Amino acid sequence: MPANEKKHFRSVGVNTRIRQTDKASSPVKLPKAKHKFTVKVISPVKSESVSSSANTNSYDSISSIEEHLKVPSMGRRNSTEYLCEKKSRFYLGLPEHVYQVVKFIVEVEKIHHVDVLITLKKIRTDDVYARLADDFEMSVTYIHNIFTRSIPIIAGASQELIFWPSSIEIKKRLPIPFRVRYKNVVSIIDCLEIEIEKPSNPIYQAMTWSDYKKCNTLKFLISSTPDGMITFISGAFGGRASDKEIISQSNFLNELPNACAVMADRGFKQIDFMLAKKNCFLVRPPSVEEGQILSKEKINESVGKRCISIQLKLIAKTHCFSPAYS
Repeated sequence: MPANEKKHFRSVGVNTRIRQTDKASSPVKLPKAKHKFTVKVISPVKSESVSSSANTNSYDSISSIEEHLKVPSMGRRNSTEYLCEKKSRFYLGLPEHVYQVVKFIVEVEKIHHVDVLITLKKIRTDDVYARLADDFEMSVTYIHNIFTRSIPIIAGASQELIFWPSSIEIKKRLPIPFRVRYKNVVSIIDCLEIEIEKPSNPIYQAMTWSDYKKCNTLKFLISSTPDGMITFISGAFGGRASDKEIISQSNFLNELPNACAVMADRGFKQIDFMLAKKNCFLVRPPSVEEGQILSKEKINESVGKRCISIQLKLIAKTHCFSPAYS
């Protein structure tokens, strides 16, 4: 062999082989099974020796299984419509006792009930268009067109469902935390901000800029009864508008009943004189200013309102739709 030629050999790691061990010499000893399990296979072919009583029992079991199924055997679209009606709270956000809202919208706006179901289910579940298309056996483009077309129609019909009930009806459905100290509260107000695309006009950019959200938003004033029924929704304002400006420029004060109480958070400042014109007063947590210490009474009042807000959130999670007012 020449001196400059290298030998061809494998490394030690490649040459090693896994050592084969006998199963009997394994350190893990599994116990032997004491019981033997047998599986009985029932032939699907009916034998002549089977009695008629056995056949009736098998048929009864099949019928009981069919009764146990909640969704009948039907197409996917029909089953989806069936579930939307039977489980309207889960799929549409409407409890079963107010499902007639769907029928009301169909009769008033002359819209197909499937379009209403698609729109409400999209709003409730925020599902993708592809899955909705599979559920209703339609194309994705057609589902998208139905949703964009039905939103303003349903919004226009739903405006008739927003009204102020009488003070007697509000007190009948007053939550327990309100009945002792806040029995005169008929409205709970708050502002809702929705993020929008940045406008190209610099003036609109300044009008819609929100220092609280750090983006361009539209602002709405919403009022509800203590039990969660929406009674007022204002028009859209720019995110720069303050709560005081929205209350003064919207129609809220005209809709508010006389001699009542309005509950709000700490952000609603300097609106007491507006409510005083209608003989109403504001209920809100005390503000903490620099260099001041709250008294014991104000601390108890703030803690009590905080507990009420927590209980209201629990009520809102349990009842996603307010009870119908007669």
